[in-house]
Amino acid sequence: MRKVFVLPGSVLLVFLLMQACAVAGDAEIVTAIVESREAVKPLPNPSSIDSDLTEERAYAIQGRLVDAMGRKGKSIGGYKAGLTSANTQQRFKAKSALLAPMFKHGKLEPGAAVDRKDFVRLFLETEIGFSPRETIAGPVEDVESLKKLIGKIYPVIELPDIRFADPKNLTVPDIVADAVGSSKYLVGTGVPMGDVDVNNLKVTLAMDGETVNQGMGSDALGDQWKALLWLVNGVVKQGWTVSPDQILITGALGNMIPGRPGVYEAVWDDLGTIAFTIR
Repeated sequence: MRKVFVLPGSVLLVFLLMQACAVAGDAEIVTAIVESREAVKPLPNPSSIDSDLTEERAYAIQGRLVDAMGRKGKSIGGYKAGLTSANTQQRFKAKSALLAPMFKHGKLEPGAAVDRKDFVRLFLETEIGFSPRETIAGPVEDVESLKKLIGKIYPVIELPDIRFADPKNLTVPDIVADAVGSSKYLVGTGVPMGDVDVNNLKVTLAMDGETVNQGMGSDALGDQWKALLWLVNGVVKQGWTVSPDQILITGALGNMIPGRPGVYEAVWDDLGTIAFTIR
């Protein structure tokens, strides 16, 4: 009889110890991410800090990162989807796209001069952004319901920073934990959603007058509206809300390319142009 009672207590103790270790590991990872962002230095892959890191825990770490950044006065400026192409999901063995917050202090205006010294490893993505007419705090049932909530659409250049010390051995939890590389982003002038055919929007990015990337709206999960619906509902599931002053970006159109020094101009059909420089 004694063994019957001792065993459950032992199991509980082991469980509590495992939970305590996980919490300690998560705190260490958050500290490493914040330090990497502030010092602009390579980030040890979170999975090298904790080899048992899961995608679910990585999203919890995202939440703790938001809290840590919030204490430094850095609030959420929007949300992003990542790994929205079949090729990138296959590369990282991801079961779905990934999502993350973007911080308000990372927002830049068109015409900005971007300094590579502010990044560990700078990349560029041409994207489409959306903002809602009203705060979205609960799940959205379907695309038609979502369309009624969207007020404006924007041309966006995302400038993700791939900070990892060991980028060749990245895991999905690594990417999620560091907010899917969120760093800076340029947002152009928004236009009313109206009848813009987002899936057939074409974007061309040129550097020093030479085309370096092209994409279509449908590159994001095969359908911009499905990608946006997935992102909105994923954000809500994580316990966040989307307000009209925040922007939602749905994933790279074309490829993610290295940010090399030069003069850039991106042109979106029906949305306008964003020019910027990298030095």
